[in-house]
Amino acid sequence: MPKKQNNTHYDRWRDQAKAAAQTENPLKVPYDVALKEAGQVAGFFDKHWEPTATLSGLRRVKARLPESTGEEIVSLVYAVQEAQTKLLLLVDPVVVDHGERARLVLDELESALEFLLDDGVEEPADAQLTAIQEFHADIGQRSSALHQALSDYAGLADALKDRLVEVDEEFDVALITEAKELARALAAAPAARPAADSEVKEATRIRNGLLRLLQEKTALVRKAAARVFQRNPEVLREVTSSYERRRRAAARRAKAARDAAKPESAPAKGPGESPLLG
Repeated sequence: MPKKQNNTHYDRWRDQAKAAAQTENPLKVPYDVALKEAGQVAGFFDKHWEPTATLSGLRRVKARLPESTGEEIVSLVYAVQEAQTKLLLLVDPVVVDHGERARLVLDELESALEFLLDDGVEEPADAQLTAIQEFHADIGQRSSALHQALSDYAGLADALKDRLVEVDEEFDVALITEAKELARALAAAPAARPAADSEVKEATRIRNGLLRLLQEKTALVRKAAARVFQRNPEVLREVTSSYERRRRAAARRAKAARDAAKPESAPAKGPGESPLLG
């Protein structure tokens, strides 16, 4: 009797990922954010597939949006995670040990700092947070990038520690210490044994192909949701990218701070006045 094969999510999508021929990372948001938001999109799909007494359902556009899309997104998330692990084991194995926790700590610190500083009052810490967010907007999965981000967010959180606890009594100050310890662990890890260039290229191509497939399916759900829930902005907000909203808000704060720092321009000359006179 033939042995039963237990194919993984990675096996399910690997050939399609190779066919995608995606050599560059297609993401415009950090890797962990992309996977988290993809999971949220899948949850949104399941929640809003069927119509209710007061809302249309995504089912109404099933000619463009197959009923299997939600399950496929979840499967692709698992496939991407497996592909990412395979790649990191080749190029940066320390991230396999510490990366998941490092990203969780980063997310907690960033969220707490945003909540504290989103109070309508401009102060130097606002500019510091914006600068850190802009610098690490495209943070990669490599240990060097995670190390720097952990150090930067821990430094700002440490300076604002008392205020963080004041506005959120359940903020865990131990996260600051943990961020510093994780940063040291990532920095002190020995360099990985160089892998064959062909292995790294193949693993990277498959990972990027899977990311492209995931990106296409999440975009399909968001596009369908924009059509179905165009008159329900509160529902549509559930499926849009919270990361992109935060980034736009940070950009607006930075612009407002720059505008406020500009010297007032001189009043315009009246009709007939020479610009040389004054």
